Amino acid sequence: MNKSLLLACLLLSCLWASAQTSLTEGAALLFKNTKSSLSVIEKNKLFIDTRFRLSKDRKLFVAEEDENKDYPFAAQVFPTDLNKDGKEEIFIVFGNSFTSGNTGSSVYLFIKNAAGKYENQFGFPGITPDALSTSNKGYPDLVIGGPGMEYPVYRWNGNSYTFFRKISDAEYAKAKKTSVEELSRQYAEGR
Repeated sequence: MNKSLLLACLLLSCLWASAQTSLTEGAALLFKNTKSSLSVIEKNKLFIDTRFRLSKDRKLFVAEEDENKDYPFAAQVFPTDLNKDGKEEIFIVFGNSFTSGNTGSSVYLFIKNAAGKYENQFGFPGITPDALSTSNKGYPDLVIGGPGMEYPVYRWNGNSYTFFRKISDAEYAKAKKTSVEELSRQYAEGR
């Protein structure tokens, strides 16, 4: 009996250690071709927090609600450092009409809180965000577009991004902005 218990404990310890040092299949797919400073543990946790599951062919993702795995989608990960504090923020743009309606994609933004845990700021339909030249408390205002003639602007309040105002098509066209995709590219290049 004691040998069985010892063997079970050893097996559990090995499994736990493995989970801490290697990416899960889902996290590996999510962060494939992405340069990020996140630890293996952080990447695995972010994958869990997305609530994505692997598609039938294990090359894409499906939403947790898609029980039959009929609506696979791709996901793009954009690491950035929005407030230049040395801690990586992670945008994830993903989806299809099943997950995101007419917009066709949704947006997550994971920001590390004071306790060192990543929290999702968004989780709604939208296209890849733009960072405006305006900011609050060190974080840029973000525009997350979608269908329609106005674009919502989200502002950091010190704890989270919240709706700030809307801008028109004309204001959006004139605004000084940088796409999150470009910010991520610059971040990866060390700029």
